[in-house]
Amino acid sequence: MKRSWLLWLTMIIVVVFIPLKVDGQPAPLSFWRQLDALTPTLTAPTSSSQSTNRQQTTADGKQMTPTESIVSDKTLSPTYYYTFASGMTASERSVFQRAVSIYNATGIVKLIPGSAGTSDNAVTFFVYKKHMDKSQQGMIEAGHGGPKIIQRLGVGAYTVNKARAGLNVSYPQYGVKLSVAIHELGHALGLDHSSSRRSVMYPVDQGETALAQSDIRGLKAIYQGE
Repeated sequence: MKRSWLLWLTMIIVVVFIPLKVDGQPAPLSFWRQLDALTPTLTAPTSSSQSTNRQQTTADGKQMTPTESIVSDKTLSPTYYYTFASGMTASERSVFQRAVSIYNATGIVKLIPGSAGTSDNAVTFFVYKKHMDKSQQGMIEAGHGGPKIIQRLGVGAYTVNKARAGLNVSYPQYGVKLSVAIHELGHALGLDHSSSRRSVMYPVDQGETALAQSDIRGLKAIYQGE
């Protein structure tokens, strides 16, 4: 009887205290490109971030930048702590810091330098090298970013976003740009690609460095439920 009681207690502790990771993939666009490169015979399903004609509207009919599917039904704090991966140059850090200032200026999210706790949202900025081959038909991947949602169930439950945003330094003239940093940070915060060329989330870099009103509405949908 005592062993049976201990067994049930152990099972309850496991259910309550082991974190459950949900939807942990990085930004869909780069994810599927990397997957295709590893398994050329695999046909990847169409991803929302691979589309160039998506757009959503608010309840009153105004255009809104879509949200990444893995954050669309989550309740997230607007506060994030951000850090830089090792080995980044001053100019690479600077371009991300400028992107942070632009998002902080909206008053919708608050990005703070420093390490995040387990139950805090976090963004890690990084750089990487990825050379395009002839099969890319002249397209260059300037950056890569996306959310990673982690949920803990039971006592002390929480939902957090451990996001990443990176720049492709194989092509610094295209990757280490403010417009690219803003775009990838947008993915990290939960924004998906937009069909509007005025949006910072248009999938092909247009040099936009100011968030469109549709981008603002997309952020509000994620962090203010509007």
